[in-house]
Amino acid sequence: MPKKGESLNRADFFVVGSSTLDIIAKTSDVERIDIGGRHVERLVCISFASKSELESLELSPGGSASNSAIMMRTLGSSVCLLSAVGNDEFGKAVLADLRKNRINTAAVKVFSNSPTGVGLGIISPGGEKSILVYRGANSALGRSDVPESAIKNSKRILITSLVSAKNYGLFKKVLALAKKHRRPVVFAPSITMLHSWMPQLRKLRPHFDVVIMNYEEGRYYTGKDNIRDILGSLPGKIAVVTKDVEGAYAADKSGKSSKNAKYFHVSAVPVKIKDTTGAGDAFSGAFAHTYYPAHSITDALKTAAAAAALKLTHKGAHFSLGKAHLASFMKSNASKLVVRRF
Repeated sequence: MPKKGESLNRADFFVVGSSTLDIIAKTSDVERIDIGGRHVERLVCISFASKSELESLELSPGGSASNSAIMMRTLGSSVCLLSAVGNDEFGKAVLADLRKNRINTAAVKVFSNSPTGVGLGIISPGGEKSILVYRGANSALGRSDVPESAIKNSKRILITSLVSAKNYGLFKKVLALAKKHRRPVVFAPSITMLHSWMPQLRKLRPHFDVVIMNYEEGRYYTGKDNIRDILGSLPGKIAVVTKDVEGAYAADKSGKSSKNAKYFHVSAVPVKIKDTTGAGDAFSGAFAHTYYPAHSITDALKTAAAAAALKLTHKGAHFSLGKAHLASFMKSNASKLVVRRF
């Protein structure tokens, strides 16, 4: 249940999406196999009908919406979260973690008939991950769970991964209310969301202020392979695509003509990877926080690239190193965090 005294008061961001309790399993008893073709499939293989040894096992709150919300709160934005948990021990742990991180949970739904979502992350020695997801209570979120007052009282909306049929009703209502109250929308979907909703999304043709995807998602959404073509074909005034070790790319298409679009690139900062979980969410949260209200793509790309890099250096889905640590990291890596036009 929402914490006593919490209300849907004014916030910089209203964040919509999943909250989970992540189980992080690290093992050397896996193999990676890449299957070639037009689109390379990268598979994690574990021996069937046998026991595989784990080097470590940790419980950590996660979920795309929670991860991005905490990143934004760390940087100073006030955040109200719309998500869901079950009325169980995992749900209590997730809510306690959100409140510890100063996230307004007044809009978080607690379902007694649906357990808290769980993400089982298998981490390789190189830090790469494969995640098995049980969405649980997150799938139960629907139109009736959207509080209009929260959207009205928030400056901006960030929508992360939603998947179920009920979620789609919620998604449409959030977009309609954002339009009604003239609130800009940042859209940061998962590949699973795109797989589930692509036909509907194409018909809906929503108007996003900012769209953030990784290369796999952007290529799937647009059917393009070239990064410039992907950026140009994505919806949104500002399109952003992350591409692992290459860094991140952005296009400013807010001008009157698409021919006048401006394209930007920031390199990734090399770090020793411990866990890739939540790095994309940290990037999305940091970009959204920094882009508004100054609308500086350069500053947003620098901060987001640094946040994602730092997230890779520690375990767990949340960015937990603090604003001062991020500022120090950015200062020491200023020569690498250079945004160039392309």
